[in-house]
Amino acid sequence: MTEVNSMETITTSSELLCVLLFTGILLQYAGRSSISVVLVELQKPPGNNTLTNASKSQVQYSQFQAGVILSSVYIGMLPSSLIGGYLAYRFSAIRVFLASIGISSIVHGGGAVMFDDFETAVTQRILAGMAEGLSEPATFGVLNQYLSPEQSARVSPFIFAGGLGITCAAVSVVFAVAGMAKKRDALDRNKGDIKEMKSIPVFRIFTSTAVWASILLQAAPYFWDPSILPLYFSQSFGTKTELVGVLAGIPILIFGALEPLFALVENTLCKHVSTTAARKSMAVIACLCVSGCLFMAAFTSNPVVAACFIAAAYGSHAARAAVGDANIFDIAPRYASVISGICRAICRVVGLTFPLLVTAITKNKSSQEWSRVVLIKACVLAATALFFGAFGSGEEQPWAVEVPQGQNGGMQPSGRNAGKVDDENRPLVNK
Repeated sequence: MTEVNSMETITTSSELLCVLLFTGILLQYAGRSSISVVLVELQKPPGNNTLTNASKSQVQYSQFQAGVILSSVYIGMLPSSLIGGYLAYRFSAIRVFLASIGISSIVHGGGAVMFDDFETAVTQRILAGMAEGLSEPATFGVLNQYLSPEQSARVSPFIFAGGLGITCAAVSVVFAVAGMAKKRDALDRNKGDIKEMKSIPVFRIFTSTAVWASILLQAAPYFWDPSILPLYFSQSFGTKTELVGVLAGIPILIFGALEPLFALVENTLCKHVSTTAARKSMAVIACLCVSGCLFMAAFTSNPVVAACFIAAAYGSHAARAAVGDANIFDIAPRYASVISGICRAICRVVGLTFPLLVTAITKNKSSQEWSRVVLIKACVLAATALFFGAFGSGEEQPWAVEVPQGQNGGMQPSGRNAGKVDDENRPLVNK
């Protein structure tokens, strides 16, 4: 039987595939997040609008309406995340991903005319969420189908950094289909034909503390979605609209730039300690650093100081994201798309409710009210650090290990645990 060395260098065709995934995530994030800055201007009286051609619009959204618009995207993402995880597991994940990108681009194209009315704006956001919710679970499915678990864990933080504000000029590329098919066939012989799917162990997934620790690590950032940052700087410090986009964009750029670097640090750390120890240490330290920075930002009245602490918090968030994006491939690589769909659905519930909670807390748009919002986020991150430190894992779970029939009819282990009992000390980078 042909063995595939999971630690081998990622091929050029696989790298081009990762570029395709990165670019798709980037474009979707840009379309989804750009409206947050526009809402700052649309909350002002029509006579005070400074945007080009704004005098033609009589829109003036209330604080509650702005919160509904920001959260409504998650109404569409909630069901589509679950559906996307299932479709990516059962069918071609790359087709699900490309369909998500194509549909969302069409929906975002109509955003310019649909935001003249509150009802149509909410409708546009829901439709955009339904299209975009398919992409992230499909991305996990693509990585699982074309790369080994170790390679997927290495590249996933780089791909999802595309959804966090890194600017990059991308051109259309046609990757080597034959090379990808050959790579996939070799992987199939090593870990079983992916089309011969077994039933999904739903009960095991929902009762696994390692899965819930990974889900909480992914859901924690949604307790303060980056789309809220423009409102925070505008209402808490009275920042002008021209500067709101800059102050809100810098933390996201730092986040996206640092996540790949933290991924490299994490991979190097896995060479010297167990995967579980590496994941737990970086995630716990990152969450505690974010919590500390937000506590400091909550008690300052200087917008520059607050912006610095917020930027530092998002920089620390990058380390948390590097762990969260790779951890699913550690604990259950075969069911990565399914767990990602469940995880994203829970994230959508948080993303749906928290902007509404923010608008309820900040009725008067005062800095004291926004300080409470920041403190809530800080407490959530501190709790996440404790939970992941107690229940997080970097080891493939027993229920996720495939046990195919051997050539002699006997049962033989498969996956990362093949040939040895403990895979904790396997590094993710082989230099």
